[in-house]
Amino acid sequence: MRVRLGAVRFLLTRYPSGKMQVMSTLPEIEAAADALSSEEKEKLLRFLAMRLRKERASLAPRIYSEEELASMIAEDEADGERFRQGR
Repeated sequence: MRVRLGAVRFLLTRYPSGKMQVMSTLPEIEAAADALSSEEKEKLLRFLAMRLRKERASLAPRIYSEEELASMIAEDEADGERFRQGR
């Protein structure tokens, strides 16, 4: 269960004993993930991948300056020339 308290997020895990543990750091979450079964790890991985896709999809497109575009094109052309020369 994820709880949002202001800008702080906590992950709550319920143990078979009924006890809840609060996890708020990556090492705590990693340790809890290690305790999951393979099936649960796969579910967690799919969940995280879905969240990342959503977050990345909502990013604004990058707008490049004329100088940045010219630099990228020149670099690409130089890479293409090196490739054609076998280097």
